Amino acid sequence: MDKERNKADSYREAAYSGDAKAMNNLGVCYERGVGVKVNLQQAFEWYMKAALADDVYGSYNVGECYYHGKGVEKDLEKAFFWFLRAAQKGDMRSQVNVANAYYLGQGTTADHEKAYRWYREAAWQGHVLAQKNVGAAHWNGDGAEKDISESAFWYELAAQAGDAQAQFAIGWFNMTGTGVPQNEKKGLRWIHKATAQGYQPAIDYCKEHGYKVY
Repeated sequence: MDKERNKADSYREAAYSGDAKAMNNLGVCYERGVGVKVNLQQAFEWYMKAALADDVYGSYNVGECYYHGKGVEKDLEKAFFWFLRAAQKGDMRSQVNVANAYYLGQGTTADHEKAYRWYREAAWQGHVLAQKNVGAAHWNGDGAEKDISESAFWYELAAQAGDAQAQFAIGWFNMTGTGVPQNEKKGLRWIHKATAQGYQPAIDYCKEHGYKVY
């Protein structure tokens, strides 16, 4: 506890000296009860100080507070504003949140093309769900050009990161020659990676087509 209190005190000292990162970190302390009592309103206030000092993580955390109503009244439009500010600075989580907001019309006007563009930004940074969403956008022609080969590319990236749903998808692409050259051996390898994780659609596929389930 002494160590945690010392950490919070050091952040507080640096925060009062104008250190934006320390302001955000002090906010985290108040949110999680690290060295101080949990105080969501204080957490929000410090996150806002960090955000106004142009700290990207402060902007993300302010967005989270407004989105969930933590320490401040819930406000999806303000949440979107701060997520967008952090997303424009390259924060991957904020890019996904902005994409979700555009896709669902939460706090802003629904725009699937803008949603796609922000999912793609996060996808290039390795965000697995964003990679699958980009793949789905190209599969469905939803916010992006319908392009099955491009869809396969993004699903394979997510599969390589270990996502079972994507492993089954790229396995099916290879088994059927959809968007990629047909390669049943490669396709089955991907599907078995999904079955090894207990992904039921992959297990059902193997049983239906007479393949072993690993």
